[in-house]
Amino acid sequence: TVYGVIFYFALLLPFSFCCERLFFGFADIRRQVAGAAFFFLAIFLIMRFIHPAFKLSSSPYIIFLAFVIFAIGGTALMMILGRFTRAVGQRKRAAAGVHEADIGRLSATAAAAALGISNLRKRKLRTALTVVTLTLLTFTAQAFTSVQSYLKFYQIPRPNAPSYEGALLRDRGWKGLQLSVLDYAKSAFDNQAQVLPRSWITSKVIGERAYIDIEHKPAQKKSFASALLGVTAGEGALMGLEELLVGPESRWFAAGERDVCILPAAMAEILGIGPEDVGTAQIWLMGRSYRVIGLIDGEAIDHLRDLDNESPMPVDTVAEAKKMEQMADLDPRLMDTTAIETFTHLLANNVAFLPYQQVVDLGGTLRSIAIAGFADRETLLAEVEEFVSRVAVPLFVGAGDRVRVYTSMGSASLAGIGNLFVPLLIASLIVLNTMLGAVYERSGEIGVYSSVGLAPSHIAALFIAEALVFAIVGAVLGYLVGQTTTLLLAHYALLGGMFLNYSSLSAIFSTLVVMVVVVLSTLYPARKAAAMAVPDVTRRWEFPPPDGDDWRFDFPFTLGKGDALGSCAYLHRVFSSYGEGSVGDFMTEGVDFHLEQGGAQPVYLLELMVWLAPYDLGVSQRVFLRTLPTDDIPGIYRIEMHLQRVSGDVVSWQRLNTSFLNVLRKRFLVWRTIAPEVREEYLIEGEKLAQGTGV
Repeated sequence: TVYGVIFYFALLLPFSFCCERLFFGFADIRRQVAGAAFFFLAIFLIMRFIHPAFKLSSSPYIIFLAFVIFAIGGTALMMILGRFTRAVGQRKRAAAGVHEADIGRLSATAAAAALGISNLRKRKLRTALTVVTLTLLTFTAQAFTSVQSYLKFYQIPRPNAPSYEGALLRDRGWKGLQLSVLDYAKSAFDNQAQVLPRSWITSKVIGERAYIDIEHKPAQKKSFASALLGVTAGEGALMGLEELLVGPESRWFAAGERDVCILPAAMAEILGIGPEDVGTAQIWLMGRSYRVIGLIDGEAIDHLRDLDNESPMPVDTVAEAKKMEQMADLDPRLMDTTAIETFTHLLANNVAFLPYQQVVDLGGTLRSIAIAGFADRETLLAEVEEFVSRVAVPLFVGAGDRVRVYTSMGSASLAGIGNLFVPLLIASLIVLNTMLGAVYERSGEIGVYSSVGLAPSHIAALFIAEALVFAIVGAVLGYLVGQTTTLLLAHYALLGGMFLNYSSLSAIFSTLVVMVVVVLSTLYPARKAAAMAVPDVTRRWEFPPPDGDDWRFDFPFTLGKGDALGSCAYLHRVFSSYGEGSVGDFMTEGVDFHLEQGGAQPVYLLELMVWLAPYDLGVSQRVFLRTLPTDDIPGIYRIEMHLQRVSGDVVSWQRLNTSFLNVLRKRFLVWRTIAPEVREEYLIEGEKLAQGTGV
């Protein structure tokens, strides 16, 4: 729910801008900001009362404030970056002349997009009908899709034989379990089997060993335990622990018994307690007196194995420090995908046994639950499969002569996707037809756009921007219609107990599907519009083939007589900036300018050495760029290129020159955008270069 409202608030920013352009279209920037803020605030107030996320949040207006700060901060950041870019450009032009285009591709595309949005206002009825169609499509998509969450369980065979027929429930990394897990296990198994919880008290710090003092005051002797293990009355018969008791007076815990303990025989010997003292000896443990009711063979316990093929004793937090830290840091969502590892456990001679509830009262944690005593094997497997399909905790199940691990994994799927095929197809055809009609209606406008300098990609962006407006406005309005309809249907009980969930992640998915369909439906019309901008079949300049190591051709660019010398000075500075140490598509050396008087009109020659990137191919060439008058049109100069291969293979030489000549073409295009006063400066510089040649 919270993620959903964040997603739609992110859509509100472009939605507010588009609505201001569609409904108002102010020319003044202050009115534009005010109009966008009006739509943003209006939609926020509507969502404030219809979206459940604002009821779940303790401070819903913080969400609104966060997006206001984001919008203001983003605008300020764009202004700062724009001014910084202009300042850097001015310093660059002052130092080395104009080498880049003044209008970037992004700026031109943004201008084309703004123009496309304004065109929608000219066709109000068509725009309104298209928006209504997409609004209903978004509403339909969200009404017929939902996210289904469920748990699937898997069976993994284990190599060990079972020590008892039943199940063992524990965490993969032996972390403590919540007491609610025990309650849930009792509610699921209490009528069919015994539920035997186990609790531990060990070191609170992973990597350190606990030293729990144990004192036998009559003998004035002390010892310590590395852990306390809390068990129930039924635990003694589960794995045969009762059979490991030492001495005739030793017995296991009785149900509900407290303030009693069972000690390993080795620990009792250190404390001066023998089999004859069982039942009467008292020890002091954690500030409390406990009666010793039994001694047990610790070494024999170390040979016992539970269903997970590990000792029933607590984990050794010193020996397994690294492994437990890794398991503690693991993302809980990825826990189910990790392998079940084997841990080292404490020796039983270092562990004291107390009643389960006594250990919990002392601050111990529930670590595992044994479930045994099923009437038959079929009941065991049926109950386990039903239980594990509802929880995300692994169960070690012993049945017959095999042990299996039942583990569950949560997953989610989208339901109702097939119901969207026909509505999405209809909507995509409507958008496709609308955009194709717009392309052919505005064929004259497309020609004008091309003639004033918009590239085919910019013209395509114009139509894609219109599609994005439809997608954004339709998505937001469709979501609002869905939320409002849900509230009205629930208020008047028109669905008979059914509810449309517009707050889940399925709503985000449905909205994204609609937006993607709208944009994809516009790609073909946008491509047709771009093709109409350049009606020629050949849209890319093709070079003539070279003649051996020489490549001669006319560059597809012409200059006026007054620009010829200035453009040569400009190119001289451009090529000089690609000298040694530069990072770019090529590197130059020995840039030289000549003035030739071969006829009535002067001929200008630029000569230089060029190394083409990547430089490890070793491709180099001599470049002769001659600017000379045309034979048929007086006052017009053409550019003659002569590339002479010096090193490198022929195939790489031809391939790398494609990038080099493309860079040169862009530099000629930049020359067209230079201000007249700057061209005059280059003309003066060209005259100085010509005089310096001595011609």
